[in-house]
Amino acid sequence: MGKDREKQDTPTEVTFGILLGWESAPAGERIALKLQSTDKVVTSASDVHEFRYFLTKEQAVLLGNHLYTLAGQTAPTRKKRGLIEKLMGG
Repeated sequence: MGKDREKQDTPTEVTFGILLGWESAPAGERIALKLQSTDKVVTSASDVHEFRYFLTKEQAVLLGNHLYTLAGQTAPTRKKRGLIEKLMGG
């Protein structure tokens, strides 16, 4: 029990990097998010690290809104559909 307790109290390694890019795609009821980052000047493909996450749609909305807030921006609002769009189902 002592060793297990020590492992729990030991802080996990924290890494830092620069976000290079991201991709997202629907994945059923979730959102698939791929982040690419590096921790040094990129000189080869092996310098780019990929991380893949699955988020619920609620998590994706919360993350997006949080990033807008941190950036001092407001999320875009949906434009109301006009009469023609409503009639045509668009």
